[in-house]
Amino acid sequence: MPPPLTPRSPDAGQAGTEVRGPGLGGARTEMWIVTGLSAAVYLAAAVLLDFVYRSFADDAVSRLANGFYVLYSRDPHLAAIGFVWTPLTSMADFVPLLLKPLWPVLATHAFAGSVVTVAAMAAAVHQLRSALLEWGVARTPRVVLTLLFALNPMIVFFAANGMSEALLVFTLLATTRYLLRWMRDEDDVRSLVYAGVALAFAYLARNETLAAVALSGALVFTVSALRVKRWRPADEGGGKRTSRYMGAMTDTLVYVAPFLAAFLGWLGAAYLIVKDPFQQFHANAALVQESGFRPGPMSERLSHELNAVIHLMPLLPLIALGALVVAWRRRDAQVAVPIAVIGGPLAFDLIGYASGQLFPWLRYYILAIPIGVLLLGYLLSPVSVVVDADAKRQAPAARRRLGESRRLVATAGGVAVVVLALGPSLPASALGMVDPTVGVGETIQNLGFIFHAHPDAQDRQEQHRYDHVLAIGAALTAMHLPHGSVLVDNDVACIPDVLTTIADNKVFVIPNDRDFQKILADPLVFHAHYLLAPVHSSYPDLVNNAYPDLSLAGNGVTTIVRTFPAENGCDELRLYRVVGHPSGA
Repeated sequence: MPPPLTPRSPDAGQAGTEVRGPGLGGARTEMWIVTGLSAAVYLAAAVLLDFVYRSFADDAVSRLANGFYVLYSRDPHLAAIGFVWTPLTSMADFVPLLLKPLWPVLATHAFAGSVVTVAAMAAAVHQLRSALLEWGVARTPRVVLTLLFALNPMIVFFAANGMSEALLVFTLLATTRYLLRWMRDEDDVRSLVYAGVALAFAYLARNETLAAVALSGALVFTVSALRVKRWRPADEGGGKRTSRYMGAMTDTLVYVAPFLAAFLGWLGAAYLIVKDPFQQFHANAALVQESGFRPGPMSERLSHELNAVIHLMPLLPLIALGALVVAWRRRDAQVAVPIAVIGGPLAFDLIGYASGQLFPWLRYYILAIPIGVLLLGYLLSPVSVVVDADAKRQAPAARRRLGESRRLVATAGGVAVVVLALGPSLPASALGMVDPTVGVGETIQNLGFIFHAHPDAQDRQEQHRYDHVLAIGAALTAMHLPHGSVLVDNDVACIPDVLTTIADNKVFVIPNDRDFQKILADPLVFHAHYLLAPVHSSYPDLVNNAYPDLSLAGNGVTTIVRTFPAENGCDELRLYRVVGHPSGA
């Protein structure tokens, strides 16, 4: 039986060591072609979604709106970014939003968010290709692997729609790549630091990164402890348990320190500003509970999850099993890196839906795609590669010809394996995304009216949602209201869309404003003459909570000015004029 998986000796040949010599320029050309092609496809998809079909994901608009409030709300300040969601997507949206005065569509068509995700997913493609290159995967299989990842419909869609998945995939792939470098070279502390920084950004992108922190942190500690025990002579402390564990703890601290800084910094800011340091951790569960959604029995939940993962990566179980068998035979622990860094967050989301904490959206399983590609790349990586190009050129001609023949056979075989293993994932992902039983959120909100041959009523509503949002904004603009005139809770469906598309959003007072609560307590005192609130919202909103009798005639505080019907995924909204002071004010 092979011994337990252990890191390789620093003196042994390492799979993935980059060949030095004439091929380096070719690798750069390959990088620019593959990454540039991917970015062009993603940008084209973003233009189609934002300007042709005008299909905007709720979460993408909400995260962009949080960045928008920081720059352009009635009370612009950094804390207006909010603490319900992780901040990285909204912070990244700051950069293109700065150009909104010159190009308003960055906000009105949510194009700023799309620009960010196009760049992030193109960077993810680069990180994946680089990891495969450093693993020693031959060029042709490597390019095919990368393109099958880059052109997966699920990857293309989330590269174009402004949501947080692109940043999550990019940061986790960057973490994986640099942690693999450290696994191959224990002296490469710089790569360990890079991996830790990427992991910190991944946490700021999405909560499920906590699973990656726990698993990969344990991996770093274990690998470091084994290295000290195996390679240091006893007289240098290698045989002493204290020295071994201190070295492992040092490496682990170097790796997790950036995450700890991000984690504690964000928790501290949330506690100081909103008095709830853990708001982001219970937000999804609260949304699920308040929405009235109830998942079926456990067997149905597990069946849905299996169906979703298999649609995105049909042969993932076989690929994972093969990678584990090969790793065991090689006595190589590198395979544990993608399993910990990418598989951990995927497992986190699987457990989240199974326990009723998440919606059954297909996007929660998107990490099945990069982990499947990486594990297949590991299967195709050689045990060792040639590092000295000069020695290779000096080999006898006959040996070179034999090596070239073997290389061609191996390349052809590698491409065949890649196409057979990953090829089905493209049509399967596309079918899942437009199947309302699999791609629940993607189909209903974004893609049904684009791809369904016979759009249903829900599809038609979503098709005209943007027009409805513009109509609400136009009606309010026609009233020529002064700034600070309308109190509204921007957690209500479609309100973020209105705030980012209306001609002058400063007419609104929103919860992100520092004076929202005192204005809500007595609007007339602060010249807020209108309240905009849902009539029957799926979620409790702050305006209705403050005025539970808002919709009742003769309440003495408000009168109904206008009703906006519940259409196209938006709640029924009413605009009330404030005519009196609330009791006790």
